[in-house]
Amino acid sequence: MPIFHLLAGPNGAGKSSLYRALLAENVIDEKLEFVNADIYERDHLKRIKNPLNRSEAARNWAEDRRSALLQSNISFVSETVFSHPSKIELIERAKQAGYQIVLYIVAVDNPETLAQRVNNRVREGGHGVPTEKILSRYPRTLANLTKALPLADVAFLYDSQDVQQSGLQHVATCRQGVLIEGMDDFPAWVKLVLAT
Repeated sequence: MPIFHLLAGPNGAGKSSLYRALLAENVIDEKLEFVNADIYERDHLKRIKNPLNRSEAARNWAEDRRSALLQSNISFVSETVFSHPSKIELIERAKQAGYQIVLYIVAVDNPETLAQRVNNRVREGGHGVPTEKILSRYPRTLANLTKALPLADVAFLYDSQDVQQSGLQHVATCRQGVLIEGMDDFPAWVKLVLAT
């Protein structure tokens, strides 16, 4: 059975850091294709000068690439902010195609923290996202993740609030939306996603 590894969370939450950690721990096979619009934009779309057009082209590429992989029945990894309902449809399509869905969720309680991280990333040469977009996406992302949990065969939730000091903290594991492992006191965002 092919596996769809999906890393999801708000801008600046630490999806790329989580991906690197999962590779280092051999949780995800490094040979699996990683569909990442940000990396594709950086590596292949510099010729498009308008940043909005460049981002849209990267998103379209990622959607097309995921669809092609789903049709090919090949295991792969992808990353998304998960702020749009189409990502729930993506999981549903993958399930219908016979994929096992492994969802890795990373977030923080305070969306202002996310905006600060993205601003720091820009200062270090990384890609930016307008603060108002980060803040408006945050509640939509959490709401969509709540809907996605029952669709995932397994979901691992990570908190990245203190990522500089303690790294990503695994806070919960769910199977088909049912909590099977978790810490005693969840961060507020986890309570929202788990609808507890």
